[in-house]
Amino acid sequence: MARGNTSRQENLSNILEYFYRLKELPRTGWKQKLNIENAESVASHTLLMIVLVFFFSEKYEYSSNKKIKLIEMTLIHDLAESITGDITPETMNKNRKRKLENEAFNKIIQNINSKGLKNRYSQLWHEYQLEKSFESKLIHLIDKLEMVLQANYYFINRQGIRKENVTPFFQSGLKYASQQSNSRLAKTSNKNIQDTKELEDIK
Repeated sequence: MARGNTSRQENLSNILEYFYRLKELPRTGWKQKLNIENAESVASHTLLMIVLVFFFSEKYEYSSNKKIKLIEMTLIHDLAESITGDITPETMNKNRKRKLENEAFNKIIQNINSKGLKNRYSQLWHEYQLEKSFESKLIHLIDKLEMVLQANYYFINRQGIRKENVTPFFQSGLKYASQQSNSRLAKTSNKNIQDTKELEDIK
């Protein structure tokens, strides 16, 4: 029995290691473009995304299962960065970045002994990458929204940050939100129509 408990503890430690790395990994954009000391970590970004998930879940009265799925997807959406680092769009093309992140994520989930949990995280990861379901579209949108809110926070609370410094982050968020293909779902059901309305409302 003790040996089994030790095995489970080691398994948990192996997974937590990657989340701990995210706590210490600064978001690259803030350091490179705003030259901010003690910039938010990737884990801090994830935490604020979860706060937004709770806000929208309350506003639109999502079911508990839907809320849990959104939280789980948020928790793993940047997990690959614990290996790859936070890669900015300017430094690598999208296909190369995705390939590296997929390889990193697959390496991470090999540390999960539970077949059910491993399959769950793998499915959520690929769903997020494909960006076709409502949940994946919402988390991508919240990802951008949190970036804009963080840029605004730095503009208001950090000395030496001017409007022109944070404008590129605002523009990036607006550009993403204006891309209609990122929010519309196939009009195959009333649920899809309602989900699309919610995405448009959040934009």
